[in-house]
Amino acid sequence: MTNEALTAAGSVATAPAGDTAAGDTAAGETAAGNAAGGDTATAVAAPGAAITAEDTVPADLVAEFTSLTTPYCWVITEDPVAGYDGAEPSAVGKFGPDEAVPSDVREALGAGKFFRLTAADGSTAAIGRIYDPGGDNDLAPLGDFGAVGREAAGIQYRSDGEWS
Repeated sequence: MTNEALTAAGSVATAPAGDTAAGDTAAGETAAGNAAGGDTATAVAAPGAAITAEDTVPADLVAEFTSLTTPYCWVITEDPVAGYDGAEPSAVGKFGPDEAVPSDVREALGAGKFFRLTAADGSTAAIGRIYDPGGDNDLAPLGDFGAVGREAAGIQYRSDGEWS
């Protein structure tokens, strides 16, 4: 059995049941306890706060309330490479993975976190949003689109108004 807990940066970390998640819980508390019968639980405590059993959502409930038909979905919302004059085709509106449907794109636009694909010189190649309830696909926009479609070399996420 495993437990998932949010790290101070807001990402999900997994720890065996009874262990502390990422060492950030206060006084050695467990990451999520044995959350209401699920094999895995997702913590919803504030970043940096101690995570208790009351701060978790069992995995079966997470799956029930997400409307995604794929494990994740990303969508490009800004394309500084194409600019705004229409001289070059824009990537705005492109999404992935290929199996994603319009409801997945809506979910990404409404609940997703912002990402930025960067070129080798550090310039911005594209900006978008990704919704990844499982937290396992942070590099998906880079692999699905950025490395091929934009020759992007990296991906950054916005946290507290800063790209990192």
